[in-house]
Amino acid sequence: QPNAIAITITTDQNLVAATLVATTMTSRLVHLLLIGGFGQLRCFSPSYTLVHKAPSRHQSQLEVGGEENDIISVSVQKRFPDATPEQAKDAWVEYHWKKGGGLPIFIVSSEDSPKERTIYPTLMKEQLNEHDVEENQEDKSSVEISYKVTDTGPLFPGIIPGSHSADVTFESTNQATVMNWDVSFETTKFYSLYEAITQWTVGTAASTIQECLTLPRCLNVKTVIDGDIDPYFARKECLEFVWRSGGGLPLLPPIPFGDVLAEGDGSARRNLLRIPPLITESIIETATTEERSSFQYRLNNPGWATFPFLLHTHIGNVSFSSTAQGLVIDWEVEIRPYQIMKPIVEKLVEATVSTLVRNLRVRLLEPEAVVTIKPPRGNANLTMGLKEFGKVSKSTWLGGVLESHLSDQRSTKEQTLSLIQPWTWGRSGSGDERDIVQYQWTEGKQVQKLL
Repeated sequence: QPNAIAITITTDQNLVAATLVATTMTSRLVHLLLIGGFGQLRCFSPSYTLVHKAPSRHQSQLEVGGEENDIISVSVQKRFPDATPEQAKDAWVEYHWKKGGGLPIFIVSSEDSPKERTIYPTLMKEQLNEHDVEENQEDKSSVEISYKVTDTGPLFPGIIPGSHSADVTFESTNQATVMNWDVSFETTKFYSLYEAITQWTVGTAASTIQECLTLPRCLNVKTVIDGDIDPYFARKECLEFVWRSGGGLPLLPPIPFGDVLAEGDGSARRNLLRIPPLITESIIETATTEERSSFQYRLNNPGWATFPFLLHTHIGNVSFSSTAQGLVIDWEVEIRPYQIMKPIVEKLVEATVSTLVRNLRVRLLEPEAVVTIKPPRGNANLTMGLKEFGKVSKSTWLGGVLESHLSDQRSTKEQTLSLIQPWTWGRSGSGDERDIVQYQWTEGKQVQKLL
């Protein structure tokens, strides 16, 4: 088109192809405003590629099917070295069909009709072919899924009803699985725009599946508490303190729902909602032995709804063990973050979990301890004779900040600089062997069955 601009972006490791189409038509501009921001963020991710097959770039072709209709055909290929075709297919269903493929969308489907889904906010409706959701393929070296758009919704005028078809094949080759994702449909207008949208959405979803099939990042947070604390009691306190009350984080208290946990103290429930962000978590398993108690939980709705915690998967295991050194608390977290947000997400998870463990230490050692909020010294007129403004539980993040401030022996300059470094406030630490709470990141699966 004379008014279309094509830009190819190259990174050190991959060739990234993205078509940014600008036209003078108002309807095209509206569509670009809806998706442009997210598309640019994703395209500038170094790990983002539409084809994982060097040196060729991803194949996207536009074929003219006649004077009235144009056929848009987009093909994306990905290679999964650590998955079988069946595992890759399951990941496609779980992370794309059910969860949106890492796109800024919401998927709605019913348990009665899992083969049909509605995509919000576009209101597009899609349907899997019935024979594809039944796992009855005998040849496991090649698995295929196909689906179609049954209703394009109000935001995509011009697409011919019933013309959309998509086939996804997973083939085993050379100790890896290769996914070929082919999409085609007909349109009467906006073909350059629709081609660009299809390239981005299918390419992003393919990269998401690849990220979900890679080894997760694992965080291990550990602390040892001197004394004879029963592991079962420690787990009960953790469930009541962290799961019901929020663990002293500077957030609104979580909203518990679901059945009451027998392992708690009567008020902790199996599920909770944290606001903000809109995170829902569930306890999926508990285990108890004579010297060890533990529970396992998962994040139910990872994705854009939990921003800034942009994750594909999140599962955690918290255990309490009685040893000769005392009570050992091990908090393990296994995550697969969005690549574009990986450094930020890891820091957020690290800060959150380590803060919870530090607060839990105080809760177990000093369950009733409080920190007094005192007025500034040196001006009695401003405080009207008040000696204190209130008390805050010591086992909270705010209690840790106040306690650290009262005992801070640093210079005025150092204290002033720390005001713009909130990650150093309160019970912070380096996480190394000199810290009472130690943590480290590793590559690979660590969180296993509880017992």
